[in-house]
Amino acid sequence: MPPSGFNTHTVKGALQFVGGCYRDLLEEVKAGKHKDYESAIEFEIKQIDSALGQLHINRKGRLTKRKM
Repeated sequence: MPPSGFNTHTVKGALQFVGGCYRDLLEEVKAGKHKDYESAIEFEIKQIDSALGQLHINRKGRLTKRKM
């Protein structure tokens, strides 16, 4: 059962997104893009924070870019 206020599709989508982030990060680590796991995780956190700072869910429930 999804958390209160979220439907099953929303939760599934969020989990797919997070899984994709981890898969991409693993490939970057394997390719030597990051010097170690800690720096790879810090990089990913910055990426997520950046996205959260630039995006929001509008009144229609769509993910859109914030007007700066």
